[in-house]
Amino acid sequence: MKDVIELRRSLSDELHARAFDHFSGAGRFIRFVYFVEDNADLIVDYVNAFLENVGQAPIPRMSKFATFKLGHYSLDFEKHNEFISISFIQKSNSLAVGLLPDAYDARSVDLPLEWAQLSPGKVFHAIWLEVGGGPPEELNEQKIHQVMQARAVAANQFSDGAAQVYFAFDIDSAGFSRVALFNSNMVASRLGRAVQRIVELETYRLLALLGFATVKEHSAKLDSIAKHVGEITNELAEQIKQPESNVEDMLSKLSAQAADLENIYSNASYRMAATKAYDSIVENRLDGLRVSRIEGFQGVKGFLNRRMLPAIDSCRAFSERLRRLSERISRAGDLLQTQTEMIIQRQNQDLLISMNSRAKTQLRLQQTVERLSIAAVTYYGVGLVGFAGASLPLVAWGLSLDVIEAISIPIIAGCVWLTIRQVKRRI
Repeated sequence: MKDVIELRRSLSDELHARAFDHFSGAGRFIRFVYFVEDNADLIVDYVNAFLENVGQAPIPRMSKFATFKLGHYSLDFEKHNEFISISFIQKSNSLAVGLLPDAYDARSVDLPLEWAQLSPGKVFHAIWLEVGGGPPEELNEQKIHQVMQARAVAANQFSDGAAQVYFAFDIDSAGFSRVALFNSNMVASRLGRAVQRIVELETYRLLALLGFATVKEHSAKLDSIAKHVGEITNELAEQIKQPESNVEDMLSKLSAQAADLENIYSNASYRMAATKAYDSIVENRLDGLRVSRIEGFQGVKGFLNRRMLPAIDSCRAFSERLRRLSERISRAGDLLQTQTEMIIQRQNQDLLISMNSRAKTQLRLQQTVERLSIAAVTYYGVGLVGFAGASLPLVAWGLSLDVIEAISIPIIAGCVWLTIRQVKRRI
């Protein structure tokens, strides 16, 4: 019963583990995303050492989400299957027009950004989101490009025009991807949810594109495997028509290609599945914002569809190629197996014919030996009869030894023949 209660409590806590931060004024949300390889414990220890230095309790054991209030800012810790994130949330009580004066200035912001960058984990992505008041009147495309330090800026308004969001989708000189949110009249809770969705969208956007890197890494090898499998299939189609075929050589070639394909599958299958999941999260977060167009700017969804969708489609096509190529190899293997069975059947048939021929030869030899045996035994039997008759007074009895030997020949031969036949019947 206690275990059940603990399970219920843990499941209930999971629903409240990632509460939204309320933004009643201006502020910023800075997130560092680290890849989890073999260093997850090192990253956790690194964060715990920092928390100890500032007088905080360590991250609870087995906890995946934790929030710590550290004076003028908060630190959020999140642990996922393949990444860990550390986020700094800084809030202002006032909601002025535009962004804070120190927006995107890592040198003037009073946050331990350098400490986060020196983590034992590899920084995969860094996001800097600034929350400000309503957009200034002088804000235009040129001005926002200067603020965001980006080659292209995508923007939308959301929450029925109550706020505007601008994405840089680029990396600035300090290594951050910049996002600007201008809030005109959104309430604190809705603004907090919007900030969380935007940060997650930016996080999973880049994670989803990891699959495209995997596609580029393995595409050439996959093309080579497809080419060789095609050659093997063509060779198999030709050799099937021939009475003799080198199945062993083709099977060896096919096995080598199957091993290479399995290696690619083991390396890429997880990444392709993760890309699909991350892309779904990006779509979900975009739908949750319920964005609308800002005149003069390309929309976030349109920007991602033009830039990101081809990469995601490449991942889907790659996964489909893996599946189809695996099926081709399987079918080719089945054909080779069938061909092998046919060869074995032909060999067995030839062996049976050979065994039948040898059996007939052995039978003829056996029959010849039997005849010779009858003749030999008869010869020696007649000799014994002659030897025995020589000691008898056959002349006195009016008998001839030659006549007796001649009469004994068929009798002895018949007895020998009957004896051999009886023995064969018993066997």
